[in-house]
Amino acid sequence: MRRAAAIAATIAFASPVAAQEAAICAGPAYDLAQRFVGVWQEFAVTADGERLAGQLDTALEAGGCAITQVFTGADGAFSFRSLGYVEAQSGQWSETYVLSNGRVATYRWRLDGEDVVIDRIAGGDPATHRRLRVTFESPDAYRVVEETTPADAEAWTSGIVTMTRRIAAATSVPLPGTVAIPARDA
Repeated sequence: MRRAAAIAATIAFASPVAAQEAAICAGPAYDLAQRFVGVWQEFAVTADGERLAGQLDTALEAGGCAITQVFTGADGAFSFRSLGYVEAQSGQWSETYVLSNGRVATYRWRLDGEDVVIDRIAGGDPATHRRLRVTFESPDAYRVVEETTPADAEAWTSGIVTMTRRIAAATSVPLPGTVAIPARDA
């Protein structure tokens, strides 16, 4: 019992010191994720124009070592949460999504020229490969095109298109029924 208390105290006091050292979660992968941080409105793009699909809140947490995303559909019928981290071996983000329809899927991010391609690596229908192609149109807007192909082919077909626009730079928008507490300068 005494040993457990000593370990807990060491962790508690060491954490602020470690936080003052150079960030361990820094570099190109983390810079890429920073582009997605904020509060966004997502719009479904159709032949008739755009329709609000919902709100996406994206944050870097745990000292910037983890990315979290929370999506809530405009009508409240669909939502998801995700948690991602940079894989040590690949140096790429791996992100697992839990959807309100009970499905779970894991994706891995990679760059393809100027686009960010987010490939499904687990979950979903194994007969179909799925990826999301993200193209930034400005620092505050990006287009996502869902692409699919049969698992035994490489003939990708474009499907659903969404347009996502930033409405706040950080995820400081309070939840309903709560009050935002402004940050104090250190």
